[in-house]
Amino acid sequence: MSTDFFTSQDNARKQTGRLVTLFILGVLGTMVSLWLVLAALFASQVGPKAFASWQLMLGVFVVTGAVVGIATLVKLAQLSQGGTKIAEMLGGRPVDPATRDPKERQLLNLVEEMSIASGVPVPPVYVMEDKSVNAFAAGPDPSRSVIGVTRGCMELLSRDELQGVIAHEYSHIFHGDTRINARTTAVIAGIMAVGVIGYIMFRFVGPALARSTSGGRGKNNPGPALGLAIIVAGLAVWGIGSLGMLFGRLIQAAISRQREFLADAAAVQYTRNPDGIAGALAKIRDHYSARIESPAASELNHFFFCTSLNTLFATHPPIDERIRRIVAMGAAKVGAREERRAGGATRAGSAASGATGGAAVAGFAGAAGSAASSRSAASEVAHAGTLDATAIARAHDWRSGLPAQVLEATRSPQGARAICYAIARRNAAHAACDALVAQEDREAYDAYAALAPAVASLRADTQVALADLAAPALFNLGQQRYARFRQTLAQAIRTDGQIDLREWSLVKCLERNVERRFTQAPATARGTIAGHAREARLVLSIIASSTHDGRDADEAFARAVSVVEFNPSLGMPPAQERTLDRLNDAIRAVSTVTFAERARFIEACATAAAHDGRISVDEHLIVRSVADALDVPLPALAEF
Repeated sequence: MSTDFFTSQDNARKQTGRLVTLFILGVLGTMVSLWLVLAALFASQVGPKAFASWQLMLGVFVVTGAVVGIATLVKLAQLSQGGTKIAEMLGGRPVDPATRDPKERQLLNLVEEMSIASGVPVPPVYVMEDKSVNAFAAGPDPSRSVIGVTRGCMELLSRDELQGVIAHEYSHIFHGDTRINARTTAVIAGIMAVGVIGYIMFRFVGPALARSTSGGRGKNNPGPALGLAIIVAGLAVWGIGSLGMLFGRLIQAAISRQREFLADAAAVQYTRNPDGIAGALAKIRDHYSARIESPAASELNHFFFCTSLNTLFATHPPIDERIRRIVAMGAAKVGAREERRAGGATRAGSAASGATGGAAVAGFAGAAGSAASSRSAASEVAHAGTLDATAIARAHDWRSGLPAQVLEATRSPQGARAICYAIARRNAAHAACDALVAQEDREAYDAYAALAPAVASLRADTQVALADLAAPALFNLGQQRYARFRQTLAQAIRTDGQIDLREWSLVKCLERNVERRFTQAPATARGTIAGHAREARLVLSIIASSTHDGRDADEAFARAVSVVEFNPSLGMPPAQERTLDRLNDAIRAVSTVTFAERARFIEACATAAAHDGRISVDEHLIVRSVADALDVPLPALAEF
């Protein structure tokens, strides 16, 4: 299975299509089975002609289809609200970005560093007050996902082990697994609805009628006979629905198991520390439970890091097999413990596997170092939707080096707003910006006045990275207070009479990291770049003309359009068309194309920016802002 972000996102949508096909087959099987059962019951009264009754068949198909369809749509609507709904179903409690709990703080630090390193919006983090060791990721896309962990996961694992678990969950986000998991849950809920109705008929409706005396006694009371018929029919419907549920569980297990292996391998790749995730798995197997006590754990079992309950159709591979594969990737410490655990019976095999795994990890380290030193357009795309240890270390060092006052401000609603105002502040118009914030957002003004000098001294990409860190606190404002803040910010941006690169990047960052969570807008990924050629050319022309001058701009544009196979002889759109409003409209149109097409377009954007052979901080920032608009994770920090 490909670990490429763009391919994985499109495959997740195709996988959803396959789920629909299997779902239809399962529903048809349920309909036919129910029709045969009911026809057999009626045949005992009216003879074989019951099997020829098209009215009976149509009635069964319509009623069953309605029940399954409604149940599926209701569950799908519930799960499409974002990962927050799933976290709440599991009893999760959101972690306050300003928490002082040391274990919660460590967890948030890990999540923030991985988000900065990968470009995924910092997700809300939930804690389930459960002593077991488990975790999950949920959400329909990277911009609306959440991370959840148990209290035991935070307190019983080391930092490296916890990092391995979180990296595993980020892999699920990157590869669209959270989207597939939600669709699978909805499919199973729809098929299960038939069995639930059958159970109600068998357990409650039928017995109630069988005991009924309202119609009199003896031959004048049809209740017992009708009740018995409903009990029999309910039992049959319940059995058929249960078979449908088993079919659904088979779908769930088949999809989940291989994706868990992929996520384990990706976690090793991201952290370059196979002992981290292998150690977490070994602790779960040998010392702690992964069982979740929540009533919703059964239907959401495939979301978890490890299976939360024992089922006939396992949604996760055996832990021993997962550990064995990770040991083969170079988990030397865990490999040695596994040898001792096995009593030395597999010592030679483990040593051989460890040597092979060490070479593979070293090869990845070399590739990561090469990618870090190469600032080509292709390397920009290669960084999308992934992680590596170098990027995580860079994010950790940057975050640790921030002034304490600035870092603390990202965790509170007032401080988060102040940081955004400070990014919008310009020396030439600082008095007007200061007066505006003092008037429109007095609550944040003191923090803004204190933070503005420190923020102004930061590099452009790190300023916007601060907004990434501040996004959870801004989301906690609620939709109405956030809307008022955005109005004030828009005014602050306009105080100097123009919008520069950092300000436009800030707006794109907020649209993706905060506003998409509020709107819960479903992502569209169907079109092609060719279908939006005019808009794509406009975006590429603005990047080329804003990062190069004169003839260089024309050449940069020509090279960029060749990446997306447009005709370069058409030339750049005229300067009067290259406005911010048109740029925003064009970006919105391009953001509806498939992820494979987005990969080509981002490469074209990076080609326009890197025409002179390098990508500067500002050029990285504009490419990253385009990626934000396309809902593609790109690391926040330029590699300098």
